[in-house]
Amino acid sequence: MSPEREKLPLDAKILGEAIIELNISRRNVTIYPKGHPSVEQSLNRAYEKLRKLFELRPEVTFSLARDTIIVDDYYLEKTNPVYREFASHLSAMGIASVSFLTGVTKDEIYSFHSLLTLDPEEMTLQDMADEIDRRRLHHIRVTLVDYDAFTFEEGKVTATEKEALWEKYVYGLIEGTLRTEEMGDTIREIPPELLASMMNRLDSEELKEETYDRVITTYIRRSAERAFSGSDIKRLMDFINSLKPELKKQFLSSSVKNLSMHSDAMKEALKETSVDQIIDLLSIINEQKVAIPDALKNLLDRFSHLQDTALGETRFRNHLISDDIFLSKSAINLLEGGNFSAYVTDRYQKEIEKLLEFDASRLVREESDLLQRACVDEIVERYYSHVLQELLSQEIVTEEEYMKFAEEIYLQAGQFLETGQYEEVLRIFYLLEGNLSNNRFPHITDGLLRNMRSEDFILLVIASFQITGRLNREGALALARYYGDMLIPYLMEALLEEESSAVRAFLIMLLSQFGNSVIPLALKLLGSREWFVKRNMIHLLSLTENPEVIPHIRVYCRHENRRVSLEATKALIKLGDSYGIEMVREMIRSGKREDMEQAASLAGAFRIRKVIPDMVSILRRKPVTPGDFTIKVPFIRALGEMGDPSVIPVLKDLAGAKSILFRTAVEEMKEEIYRSLKNYPYSEVEPLLREGIRSRNENIRTVSESIIRKQEGRV
Repeated sequence: MSPEREKLPLDAKILGEAIIELNISRRNVTIYPKGHPSVEQSLNRAYEKLRKLFELRPEVTFSLARDTIIVDDYYLEKTNPVYREFASHLSAMGIASVSFLTGVTKDEIYSFHSLLTLDPEEMTLQDMADEIDRRRLHHIRVTLVDYDAFTFEEGKVTATEKEALWEKYVYGLIEGTLRTEEMGDTIREIPPELLASMMNRLDSEELKEETYDRVITTYIRRSAERAFSGSDIKRLMDFINSLKPELKKQFLSSSVKNLSMHSDAMKEALKETSVDQIIDLLSIINEQKVAIPDALKNLLDRFSHLQDTALGETRFRNHLISDDIFLSKSAINLLEGGNFSAYVTDRYQKEIEKLLEFDASRLVREESDLLQRACVDEIVERYYSHVLQELLSQEIVTEEEYMKFAEEIYLQAGQFLETGQYEEVLRIFYLLEGNLSNNRFPHITDGLLRNMRSEDFILLVIASFQITGRLNREGALALARYYGDMLIPYLMEALLEEESSAVRAFLIMLLSQFGNSVIPLALKLLGSREWFVKRNMIHLLSLTENPEVIPHIRVYCRHENRRVSLEATKALIKLGDSYGIEMVREMIRSGKREDMEQAASLAGAFRIRKVIPDMVSILRRKPVTPGDFTIKVPFIRALGEMGDPSVIPVLKDLAGAKSILFRTAVEEMKEEIYRSLKNYPYSEVEPLLREGIRSRNENIRTVSESIIRKQEGRV
């Protein structure tokens, strides 16, 4: 595999916010026309988040794998519903990756989102490619998945960019860093010849037994909904037969071991497998001299001698009857041993084989799932609400009927809040505003809008945010933006009373979108006696990014409560105030272990290069106790986050340290040094890594080998 190109680190927070805002703007483009306030506001936010990412690197690429987003070599949190929805939508469009380049405009982002509103079921891959070209997305590069682009000729594999994506998955599987329970389905999509081609590039001497087992287990494993089948045996055989000789025996051994553990599933799969394929499997096992458990051998022997007796013959005189059709003597001769190939081409034969191997259970299950989802209460309520909204828009509705429908839609809005369907509440708001502008029963419409903006209804909104808001973050953000500044005091009150830290973080996130509007009330609450109120207000003020709040935060850097002072220091660093850096430097020099560890954590998290000399001075201190070694660990970790080459000589000295009395502490320090080397220029740490390969410490050897393999393009 090719060496990884060195990449600048992306800020995880900004990256996550960018994806959230892109998904919000995508959904708004789907719901509202161009120029609508919600569309414009969400596009502005998405543009600003991308602009911040471009400050870190000129191009940001999101690769898609089903419902997972991949940036560089990192899989973003799959449990995040926003990430999952964004990835699933793009994957459903047949998109393999999207790259945003410096210079992208809001119009290009809108045009890209409008592309995502198309129905993928009504378009071919070429249609989608034509749509992308027509939109002239000069600063957005969209790569489509073309499964038909894969070809296999005499063991030679060629592919589109999809192969590169699959290659990343295989690399993660071999290294043991891929979570197979999440990506196993994607691994099993790889054609067997292509997977074998990837494996053939590996150095077999460096592969461990657990690597073979992990690959085989992932490639043939099946979920509870789908049992192991005969087509899986064929796929496994195609994979093994395409391997180079030195790998074939090891993978075959792992396959036999895996199949032996699932005898019942294997028995059912063999019923769908031809006798010739079973004989081929036995032959290759014997050829490679692989030990096979008696139970599995007996099972294979049994099925390899079975005759096909599933279908009987019905004859009348000299004719064969099939489905009430009399077949002539010549037709019987053709089917029983005539020149079959003269009538049936190889291509037609392959199509027949595909039909025989096709598993329709997945389609049946998907149709069943769609039907079940359509019948759940939330879907029914949503459909009922849409019917009511349609009726409220009709000119033929009388005032009495309009009043009745308005009362019902108000109740529906309350139910949507209970289930966190905030987009549906917004839809009702926009409908009523449209009716009011069109002067449709204005006294009724205006009264209903006032009720939905009343304190009683807003309290329902806040309660919903506290209970279910985190499950639909973008919907909650959109509804909070609709209410605007009037929601601030209610959210603040909820924040003060909330006991759950996760919900408090969510409420602060909602408040932060109001920017400078939260500052007056936050400053007022900053004077509270409760330490946690102070901490939350400091955090909220830092999110406004307004430098005017800096003097109000500085006074809390030396607060008696450590959590308050630490939050104030972090806030000043985020706001770019040098006083925050001075506080970190003071903590490093304090000599207090807890302060020093927190300072190291802050320095690494915020990449504070100005305190590198202070941290290096800690590394150079002559150790007297075991604690003098262990306190170096967090500073080594923080320096590793920055990867400054000037630190390497100090690391080399520490890597050669020896101590009889404090051996455990010294080894812990050395392990951290080698773990951090991946972030430094490889050419400057290669000699140290070569020494690590010869280390007696197994952890150091493993880390060193992994870094070298990755840099040299081997897996």
